[in-house]
Amino acid sequence: MSNSKERSKVKLAGDIKAEVTDLFEKVLDYAQIACPENSTFKVLRGKVLRAGNDCIRSLTSNLDRYEVEFKPSCEDIIIKCK
Repeated sequence: MSNSKERSKVKLAGDIKAEVTDLFEKVLDYAQIACPENSTFKVLRGKVLRAGNDCIRSLTSNLDRYEVEFKPSCEDIIIKCK
């Protein structure tokens, strides 16, 4: 596999991790408000974090079955130049 395509897979895996992590952090923020007891929230927090991390591992391991190529937009180029 070309070096460019391998870097593209690594970038996609990083993007997936960032998005899923952002999702479960927001869910935990809402859950902390909804859970009246701290002990209940801690149990829920552990389950959400485990499920989120399992999701990230599953998605990124499936990338090996795909050929991925990142095509930067103008915004990506501007951010890279800063």
